[in-house]
Amino acid sequence: MKFISLLLFILLFSFSVGAEVDFKQAFQDRDACFVVYDLENGKTVSEYNPTRCKERFTPCSSFKIAAALMAFEKGILKDVHQTIKWDGVRHTRREENRNQTPLTWMSNSVKWVTEWIMPQLGPKTIQEFLMSFSYGNEDFSGGIRDAWVTSSLKISAYEQISFLTKIWKGDLPLSRNTIDQTKEIIFIKKLGNSDLYGKTGTGCLVGRACMNRPGKMIGTFVGVLKSGTKTYIFASNASDLKDQQQPAGPRLRNTTIEILKSLGLVSD
Repeated sequence: MKFISLLLFILLFSFSVGAEVDFKQAFQDRDACFVVYDLENGKTVSEYNPTRCKERFTPCSSFKIAAALMAFEKGILKDVHQTIKWDGVRHTRREENRNQTPLTWMSNSVKWVTEWIMPQLGPKTIQEFLMSFSYGNEDFSGGIRDAWVTSSLKISAYEQISFLTKIWKGDLPLSRNTIDQTKEIIFIKKLGNSDLYGKTGTGCLVGRACMNRPGKMIGTFVGVLKSGTKTYIFASNASDLKDQQQPAGPRLRNTTIEILKSLGLVSD
């Protein structure tokens, strides 16, 4: 009887220690990568598909984090509640067809605001910022209004981790005000007692038609989870293997949140 009890204890202990997220099940019809980094300990907590995590992909709307840093630093954005006037050009999503603020620009992922910011910065300034951020391949040759959307600018998941780590540690050559206001507009919501920050990105694997009908997309979700005294930096990206209707970025955000919960990183 004691032997059986001991055996059961060993089996249960082994399962609890060795329990891992079933990433293949989590991502399902997607070729994906995921990595989460403990900022205080300087260690990777968990990662999936490191080969893909090294590969550079389009950032799509996750680039808005970098764009916000540039815009606040140069005074194009004055504060998080600034009114950014809509030019009257109608877009597919209703929430885009109105005046915006930096907060709604980020929460509603309004592309025209990024297109409004970039020309005001100009190619030379943008290039200088990209180099100071060590932002992926630093290649903005794809056009001042579109280089970050399935075009020339590319960044890996590991490079996203490095970029966000520099933001959170204050290691970028930017003012404290720029960092604080950027953090404020990328706050997403509370998860239990944890704070979730980040930005999604969605693009088409081929052309642009996937935004209007089912198609294969690429999604990105990068950000920060603050749980009590702990800070975790995460990055994920995924390419659809089958046509999908819903935008890839929000789908990946939902998957990433479930993974963070399964890893026990979210405070109750």
